[in-house]
Amino acid sequence: MGNRKKVIYTLSAVVVAAAVLFIFYSVKSHEKNQGNEQKKSPNTHIKQPRPKQIRIVALGDSLTYGRGDPRRKGYIGLVRQGMQKELKRPVVLNNYGISGQRSDQLYKQLSNGMVSRSVRQANYIFLFIGTNDYRKTAGWNFRNINQKEMAIGQKVLYSNLEKITAELRNQNKRAHIYILGLYNPYTENFYDEVSSRVIKRWNGSIQQVSAETPNSTYISTYELFVGIQKQDYFSDSIHPNPKGYYRIAQRVLGELKLG
Repeated sequence: MGNRKKVIYTLSAVVVAAAVLFIFYSVKSHEKNQGNEQKKSPNTHIKQPRPKQIRIVALGDSLTYGRGDPRRKGYIGLVRQGMQKELKRPVVLNNYGISGQRSDQLYKQLSNGMVSRSVRQANYIFLFIGTNDYRKTAGWNFRNINQKEMAIGQKVLYSNLEKITAELRNQNKRAHIYILGLYNPYTENFYDEVSSRVIKRWNGSIQQVSAETPNSTYISTYELFVGIQKQDYFSDSIHPNPKGYYRIAQRVLGELKLG
């Protein structure tokens, strides 16, 4: 009986000793792992917040689309790059420029679901329209301008721009709207010299619409191509080349109110 008790006491002592050793090494192992996690956490577990995106929408004709630029960036692609550099944030561009588009067609374009959704999400909106209105009103005859017809076309453009800007404000009340004026590509001697005066009057109407539109800025492009060698800045009779689009983009970037 005495031997049996000794065996029980011995086994009990062994079990207790084993339990103590197990607890000791478990604690050490936990402390070691915890230390390793603390060393890793600054590099592996802290996520840097992503910069908030800026969204811009460009509306217009082939000058917005970028015709004449082999890369199809046009002025607005260069503006996007400039904004991204200045803001140090990603800038997403939705370019809805369509070659040949007039102001009445652009107004209808705003009812397109994809376009409307982009407008609603935009932080900045760029509007460059009127060149094809001018060309159609002139009957594509720029050597003999009918000033009465051009005065009628000016009123039509003004009315369409009023509807366009009202709809843009209806869809997006916060985005700043930049409205670009027209330049005169008809500078050669064989064109009617009255073109410059007519385009300036049309720009007066565009500027007036901008002044009447809340949170809007008019940007003149007329002076950019006065007194230049046309072949240096144009790819054809009306569309700028990359060098010409760069001029427009620099003018726009100089007028931006970024915040």
